[in-house]
Amino acid sequence: MSKVKAPKSKGMPNKHLHARSTFLYQAATYLTLQTATQDEFAIDVAQDKESPPHDAPATQRHLPLALELGSDLQQVSRKGQLRLAVDLKRSMCKTCNTVLIPGRTVSQTLENPSKGGRKPWADVLVVTCLICGGKKRFPVGATKQLKKPKRMTTSAIPLSKSASEDGRQSDTTLITGTD
Repeated sequence: MSKVKAPKSKGMPNKHLHARSTFLYQAATYLTLQTATQDEFAIDVAQDKESPPHDAPATQRHLPLALELGSDLQQVSRKGQLRLAVDLKRSMCKTCNTVLIPGRTVSQTLENPSKGGRKPWADVLVVTCLICGGKKRFPVGATKQLKKPKRMTTSAIPLSKSASEDGRQSDTTLITGTD
């Protein structure tokens, strides 16, 4: 007699790793926002007292705990072989693990490297990290090509006029990938 196996749960595998990674991302985002807000407040107070502002601008100050949490997030996802969401991956700097927040830790520019910018499908969004200077480039407006199995391979050869008028088959017929 064999043992009765417990039914498999319908939940996601490695749920604890997903929970940990989302917590690390939320904590890193929170600390990045808090540090940026405190730096802005400190600069405003310094200007009110008419004392010289801080030596380094707020964008060049490192956020040690937020950077550490971002690094931990990358390590957890790699070691546990988690597939992070595309939006989450795009909102983290690959070099310094900073959470990219537009206007605070990242600057975004739109470039078109074509001659005179005439090709609208050549637009590229360049995201520059203000902490480390790293750049990410994303195509904008380009249609994504389907994967090979989903593409329908069709090659069409037009029918000749004489064959279509006579109603008889010719050597040149329409060839499709499906029968």
